[in-house]
Amino acid sequence: MSKSENEQPITFTGVIINPPVSESMILDELMRKFQSAKRFIRERIFDGLDRKNAVAKAKPLFLNNSRFMRDAFLEAEASISSQKELLPLYVEQYKTAIQKIEKKIEKIQNSRKPNKEDLILYKQDRIKKLTKKMKYYQFHIENDSVPKVVDGTKKRLILLNKKKITKQEWVDSRSNALFSRGESSKAGNENIKLHYLQDRSVDMNILNPLSSKRNDRLQFEVQFSEKHILTILNYLSSRKAYSVRILREYGKYYVHLTLNQQLEFAYDFTNGCAGIDINPDNLAVTIVHSNGNFRVSKVFWMNDVNCVRSEKGNWMIGNIVASVIDWVKSFGIDIIAIEDLYFKNDLSKNKKFNRMSSHFVYRKIITILISKSIKERVTLAQVPAYYSSLIGRVKYQKAYGLSIHQSAALVLARRAMGFNEKIPKQIMSVLFAKEAEKGHSLSDLFKHWKKVQAWFSSLRELANQNHEPYKHWWIDDFIRRTCLV
Repeated sequence: MSKSENEQPITFTGVIINPPVSESMILDELMRKFQSAKRFIRERIFDGLDRKNAVAKAKPLFLNNSRFMRDAFLEAEASISSQKELLPLYVEQYKTAIQKIEKKIEKIQNSRKPNKEDLILYKQDRIKKLTKKMKYYQFHIENDSVPKVVDGTKKRLILLNKKKITKQEWVDSRSNALFSRGESSKAGNENIKLHYLQDRSVDMNILNPLSSKRNDRLQFEVQFSEKHILTILNYLSSRKAYSVRILREYGKYYVHLTLNQQLEFAYDFTNGCAGIDINPDNLAVTIVHSNGNFRVSKVFWMNDVNCVRSEKGNWMIGNIVASVIDWVKSFGIDIIAIEDLYFKNDLSKNKKFNRMSSHFVYRKIITILISKSIKERVTLAQVPAYYSSLIGRVKYQKAYGLSIHQSAALVLARRAMGFNEKIPKQIMSVLFAKEAEKGHSLSDLFKHWKKVQAWFSSLRELANQNHEPYKHWWIDDFIRRTCLV
């Protein structure tokens, strides 16, 4: 299902209501054969076969339907390409982490710590582990290969080897999905057709290639959220392409319907704007008036998201994002500014931070935020994050009694609305004395605020060397510290 540049795929989840036993058994068999075909085709791709030849080999062995087999090829190809795209990133992360640890070792060697030999040994052991992992991914890059894929997840395979799950549970986890890509030329989707039934229910007809009858179909009733059923029905009536993925989890069948929704780029700040500062354990949200002045702020915590499995973590992120959007809309705000940044996993940190950063997938949060915003008709505005935390700390943290993250969110909201951030007078007198005497106002990010950042970082480093509690200082404390230097 192709999409244009100004469209975003949005997924709505429904559940099959009271599935007939006989048709459920056939659906399970379709899932099993589809997943087996995907694994078979993936190996054929490694053998160098193109789509036409791989599909031709798979059809007589699994499902005698070209569209299902082409979709299986698409799934297999996507899993390979996504892994290949990640390999250079993994290598770069490990290489950067090794370099940082080497610098830490050098710093420890020049220190007076009594246990520095033990610390150095620990760091060297860490380098060995990271080097081994880096070489593993580098090997796959050089040989144009990918790490071995375990369908059903590695975690479940380990549980199977430890006999904590049965073989049937393992098999079920490897054969629990069916996918059909949409086509506009086929009124949306040829293999899995959706039609309005009643209330918030949709009739789903799945082509059954296992049957000897021509165009034989399985019929199920799918129930979607009452909030989104109208959007779904309007889209289905347009006969545009939509994709359907059916998943079996814990005895239930979930239907993931993916539509291409048009993105809105017109911003109306009449009611103001909200800014979100995204962090590993919280979302800091600040709302400003239409004139850019502070209105209200709140922090939405998600402490446990770093301590649970990815599935539950995604569920928790979804609930937090939904709460954020509901809270923002309660103030009549329909535009949210988010930072345009890339959260890079720094493997040179300790295990706790690595666990947090590996679970904190910025891309995942953004994806959920985009999806829920479109569903709730809230516009997202991405703005550069340059110096937003610094500006928030310097200008707004003390004035409004905010945290650094809430202050940064305020800066992002104002930036989306087009406001410039002028250097405060007390810093002008310290760093830009000549301009201050002439009464000039300065606000350039990469000229003036960059200088403020360098000044702030040098003072923070000096305070750290002197064991001063600089983390609790206001900007006035840093200015006083400058006078003492």
